[in-house]
Amino acid sequence: MFIGMRALLMCLVTFGLFVSAPVLAGDVDDLRTTFENGVKAWNNKDDAWFASFHDECVSFMPTSPFVMNGNVQNKQSMKRYWNSVETATFRTLNPQYRVIGTTGVIWGHYALPAKPKDGAAQTSFGRFTVVCAKLDGKWLIVSSHYSALPSGN
Repeated sequence: MFIGMRALLMCLVTFGLFVSAPVLAGDVDDLRTTFENGVKAWNNKDDAWFASFHDECVSFMPTSPFVMNGNVQNKQSMKRYWNSVETATFRTLNPQYRVIGTTGVIWGHYALPAKPKDGAAQTSFGRFTVVCAKLDGKWLIVSSHYSALPSGN
C-alpha cells in the first residue's frame, strides 16, 4: 500500500509536468517564498523547514548514498548533519523557479560553508533540484536532489 501511494504520487507529479494547467498569478512568488523560508529555517536548525515537505517526500543528499524516504528519515538525516557541524549555512546561487500547473520546480547551484565539529572549515559547492506539488493551496516538496560538485569545479 505504501509503495503504491508513493508510486501514484510520483506519477501524478510527473504527469503534472506535461499537462499544462493555468498558472495563477503569484504561484511562482509563493513557490519562491516557500523555498526561501525553508532555507532560512534550515540555516537556523529549525524543524519548521520540514513543514514544507510532503509526508512522503523523497530526498537525495550528498551526506548519504541512500534515499531518504519520507519526513521522518529526512528529519533524522538533517539532525545527524546538524549534530556533526558547529556552523553551516546553505546559500543558493542563482536559483530558478518554474510553475507548470500544480507542479513547481526549483533548481540552481549552492554553496555550503561549514565548520565540522572535528575539522577545519570548508565550503562545498553543488547543484540542486526540488520538485513541489501544490496541494490544498500549499506548496509541498515531494522530491529533492542535492549533489556536491567535485572539488576544483
